[in-house]
Amino acid sequence: MTLAEGSGIGWQEYPPMEEYSWELLRMPGPHAPADTATFQLLGEVRVKGPWQGSLTAGSRKVLALLLMTEAASGMHVGSIANHLWGSAQPASCHQMVRGYIMSLRMALPSEKARITHSRAGGYRMHYDPRDVDAHLFEHRMREGQESMWSGRYLEAIDQFNRALRLWRSSIAMADVQDVIFLQSQTVRLNELRLQAEEFLANARLQSHQGDAQLLIPGLMHLTYLHPFRERLLAQLMIALYASDRKVEALDVYTRTRSRFIESIGIEPSEYLQRIHLAILNGEEYHRIIAAVTPGRRCA
Repeated sequence: MTLAEGSGIGWQEYPPMEEYSWELLRMPGPHAPADTATFQLLGEVRVKGPWQGSLTAGSRKVLALLLMTEAASGMHVGSIANHLWGSAQPASCHQMVRGYIMSLRMALPSEKARITHSRAGGYRMHYDPRDVDAHLFEHRMREGQESMWSGRYLEAIDQFNRALRLWRSSIAMADVQDVIFLQSQTVRLNELRLQAEEFLANARLQSHQGDAQLLIPGLMHLTYLHPFRERLLAQLMIALYASDRKVEALDVYTRTRSRFIESIGIEPSEYLQRIHLAILNGEEYHRIIAAVTPGRRCA
């Protein structure tokens, strides 16, 4: 299926999401190398360094569980086994969990993290959150939001770019998705990644850095993947309008409205309708872009 069939704009057939959708809206031009954290969850679970190849699938699952558990909390052997196997626990599950923990203790760099155990709290991993790419991503995203809400759009662009460069795939913890708790964390992180794309697009539209026209291909692809994501649709309409492609901007709305009515029986939100009306009436770009600035909220 081509984008033309999905949205009415463009003729190029796009590759699947996992190939590059997490980096579509970055600023063009050279970048500094991505600074990778020691513990990497934004893609397959990995540990940076020569020890990464020694982690078995079970050890990677336990590592992800310990990293995604609240820092002040621990996990007992029984809880870890429940996460790993549910109701289908093997007879030796507790022994297997202790084996995974032992492998992790041997593999992890002692200067970066350590795993302790207590009867009250179970196993707990001690680490610096800045050494975990998922935590670092969320920290940089919050910094970008603060900069954007303060009108420092160039800073926001840099912070959102640095946050998105931490992703090595479009799916967090892609190799441990048979653990239900980690599935829910993956959904949360993937949603935050998409929000970061939206914030980055908004900051670029606000700052006029890298012509709005450069945003169009990435926004086309993202709206094709997420056809009911109204903020992305609004940003695509505005980018087209700012690039003297008013008719195409209006066409995005017309096709979106038809899709909403046919698929779920409702009109687009008042928010999207106002942007459509503003473009239809030829309002100034600066007034319209203010309407898509995300409100201040926690990530």
